[in-house]
Amino acid sequence: MRKLAILMITILALTILAGCPSNSAPGKDRYVVLSPEVAEILASLGLESRIVGLTTECTYPTSLRMIHKVGAFGAVKLEDVLALKPSIVFTTALEQDGIAQDLSRLGIRVESVYPKSVNDIFLEIERIGRITGSDDKAAELTASMKQSIHEIQIRNSSKIKPDVYLEIYRDPLMSVSDKSFVGELIEIAGGNNVFDTLERDYSRVNPETVIAAKPDIMICFSQDNLPNILSRKGWQVIPALQDSMIFFEDSIDPDLIQRAGPRIIEGIMALEKIYEHWRTSTP
Repeated sequence: MRKLAILMITILALTILAGCPSNSAPGKDRYVVLSPEVAEILASLGLESRIVGLTTECTYPTSLRMIHKVGAFGAVKLEDVLALKPSIVFTTALEQDGIAQDLSRLGIRVESVYPKSVNDIFLEIERIGRITGSDDKAAELTASMKQSIHEIQIRNSSKIKPDVYLEIYRDPLMSVSDKSFVGELIEIAGGNNVFDTLERDYSRVNPETVIAAKPDIMICFSQDNLPNILSRKGWQVIPALQDSMIFFEDSIDPDLIQRAGPRIIEGIMALEKIYEHWRTSTP
């Protein structure tokens, strides 16, 4: 059954792609983008007009919402991608490895972008610049981002660092390590991520470990609410809860620090403001 499905998709692909070269000239490229981060990078490089298809999660800038959708991040419709006759399909890793392999087998050029650190973000922006013929704009963007980060680090270098716990899931309880790019952002903004090391960059944590870490600030992206968090067994001793230093999605947009793209600068500055609020509001 699987072989029959692959054969039918292959026939469809050959029909759609007949007479259509897999790689066109840079100025006439047609991009299908399955990663929100890449969509934001392409838009920052002034390449939005070349994007012909996106996943539903690609929501920034808002003008992208008008572009044809080819499914969700983990449920891409292969036929819809092929129908758009893309010259390049930009994917990310993990859930999209399968669709990337299917597209490659069908002769579609696939570029996988999966930055795992802040430095990786710079490297990937520059690689996308080379792929799209936008080298100069990519260099300008990364230079600007590096300068902003340098300035933020300088102005916070002598300030007291709050211990920060960021919760990305509630069940199971999950947080971030220093090795993750989110952990890096917490540190760059002038804080101390409470989990130096974990099994993985984004990993399960024990409630007892969070309590023992005594975070000064809690950032909750797990879609839990304050009453539930306050009622967690033993959490009442955590300084962040005692001092009302808990922040939710309405205080800081998760996309600013969870999407590895140009807007991490906004995310770092948002974290910086939270830290400054802590410094001026606690003894």
